[in-house]
Amino acid sequence: MPARIVVVHDDEHFTRTLTTALRSAGHDVAAFQDPLLAHDPIETAQRVEVLITRVEFPPGRSNGLSLARMTRSKRPGLKVLFVALPEYLPQIEGLGAFLPLTTPVENVLATVERMLTESELLTEQPEWR
Repeated sequence: MPARIVVVHDDEHFTRTLTTALRSAGHDVAAFQDPLLAHDPIETAQRVEVLITRVEFPPGRSNGLSLARMTRSKRPGLKVLFVALPEYLPQIEGLGAFLPLTTPVENVLATVERMLTESELLTEQPEWR
């Protein structure tokens, strides 16, 4: 999986719209609906620079927090963007950037573009939250 960006989100409309926008902008993208199904491909990939996920998945599935932590342990430079409900913001502290689930896809795309061009992780730049 040579994707530069990995989207792990179970909202099919959001995922489809975002992956289409990212591909239209020229990015390699891989998408998964389940964090457990995404873990191995992400771990064995040659290059992954940005992970876009949500915090909480339906019962019986792992969550985006665990995925981000596990992936970051092997890829310390990975940038993580959580697109989730606002009540989860305190839980992602120190793990990545946050955008509310209601954010338009164009804003998510713009944030990803900044993440790819900036040398510092967004967790160190609170003005982007």
